[in-house]
Amino acid sequence: MSLVLANMTENLIPVSDFSQGKAGKIFTDVAKNNKEYIVLKNNQPTAVVLSIKEYKETQKKLAKLESLLEAIENAHLLKMATSRENSNSMDFEKFVAEQGYSMDELEEMAESVEIE
Repeated sequence: MSLVLANMTENLIPVSDFSQGKAGKIFTDVAKNNKEYIVLKNNQPTAVVLSIKEYKETQKKLAKLESLLEAIENAHLLKMATSRENSNSMDFEKFVAEQGYSMDELEEMAESVEIE
């Protein structure tokens, strides 16, 4: 059995432990030893108990990752917009005219369509 799996199983606690007077020991272990517990209800993982310090660090990492993902997405969109800038694009009105319609006809058609 791997060490990670062995350590993980040590951190599993049934929710009933909280009502059997073990909550104080669990919270002390979390606060003093920075230990994390996975709480089981009906033998299914339902919650995680971790220290405030660990929670705050996790939230900071999450915020950094979200910021990084946003920067990557913005760079991707900028690259896509730049590549399209030099492509053969045309104004919407010109496109409509090439399709054989006027903007007034297009507006009339849009008003006659019902969307449910």
